[in-house]
Amino acid sequence: MSTHHTGGVAAAVPAYVLGGYEAGLAVVGSLGRAGVPVVSVVSSPRESTRHSRYATTCVTVPDPADRTTEYVEALLRLADTHGPGLVVPTTDEGLEAVAAHRDVLAARHTVACADDVVAQRFLDKRITSEIADRAGVEAPRTVSPGSPDELEALVDRLRFPCLVKPAESYRYNRAFGVKMKRVHTTGELRAAWGEAHALGIVTMVQELIPGPETGGVNYNAYVVDGEVRVEMTSRKLRLSPPDFGYPCAVVSGRVPEVVEPGRAILAAMGVEGFANVEFKQDERDGRYKLMEVNGRPNMSGRLAPRCGVDFPLLTYRHLVHGELPVATPWREGVHWVNEFKDPSILLGRWRGGRLPWLGGTRPYLSSRVFATFDARDPGPFVARTRQRLGPDPLPVRAGAGVR
Repeated sequence: MSTHHTGGVAAAVPAYVLGGYEAGLAVVGSLGRAGVPVVSVVSSPRESTRHSRYATTCVTVPDPADRTTEYVEALLRLADTHGPGLVVPTTDEGLEAVAAHRDVLAARHTVACADDVVAQRFLDKRITSEIADRAGVEAPRTVSPGSPDELEALVDRLRFPCLVKPAESYRYNRAFGVKMKRVHTTGELRAAWGEAHALGIVTMVQELIPGPETGGVNYNAYVVDGEVRVEMTSRKLRLSPPDFGYPCAVVSGRVPEVVEPGRAILAAMGVEGFANVEFKQDERDGRYKLMEVNGRPNMSGRLAPRCGVDFPLLTYRHLVHGELPVATPWREGVHWVNEFKDPSILLGRWRGGRLPWLGGTRPYLSSRVFATFDARDPGPFVARTRQRLGPDPLPVRAGAGVR
């Protein structure tokens, strides 16, 4: 195993997992179970990786979006206190900060994300749309008005309903608590676009791809020197909020129709390492249209390792030890469930008649993995439960060593 030296004592190369929510928890668990020393790097007391038994220590750093320079300086200091390691961003704001300062960080650490040029191709959804068009990857029609006058010039050419989506997802989510907004009238469009514009948040107006949320598909891949080495697919079952929100139930399964467009968009963007590409099936023609590309671990990240494709561990072995990832068989029909979101969504659909009574319970009755709960690592689940019951976060578990 590769080592670094601290005070003359050899130790395994640590992994610095940036971000402590569902995606970060999946990475911490995968690497920690494999014996990798994991440092959980968080900015908020609500980030649950700080309570994981698989994190050997936890470090609190400035917010990457609001205090980027201080955030990067804190990451550089980790090389002195814990040794040079593998830096793994698991949020868009962390990835954006790391990508923008990748050269500086790479002088001290191994960095598991794209440089700034490539990162902007998937962080800025306007650029993603342009690249998809040039690469021949089907995607929703998208326009990006930059002023009220430009918006008004487009109004008569738009078909409602449509979506108001951010160019940078995390800034919009921080401001409004949702991924995007569906608008049905010109008045709703002006209001949704205007409230974002007033905050300096760039948005796009995008064609709505009709079809149920079960038409959503994830294509996960690991790319080395432009070649996809490992890939798997999964289907979304339920979203929170319904139809246009974040996944709360997902199932692994083969969706061959998205493999070629998934490979094509990653190649066109020049993405290396892990990426998650989201598609949605258009009920008008049955074809899958590109929704977005994420160049970081995704929210349902625990699903792939449970199916036999441990993306965080193969990332570590590739970047730290130089081991080329090898494709292996993976299990279909395994479910990922956000246990804090899905039960209420399911109950609402029973009450609203969208599902028959007790319909939709298959994720709980078959092979599954939860977003947070793990009997071998209960701390994050207990902390999340306490957060939901009261305003005070659970103190960090003994031995976590917050700095």
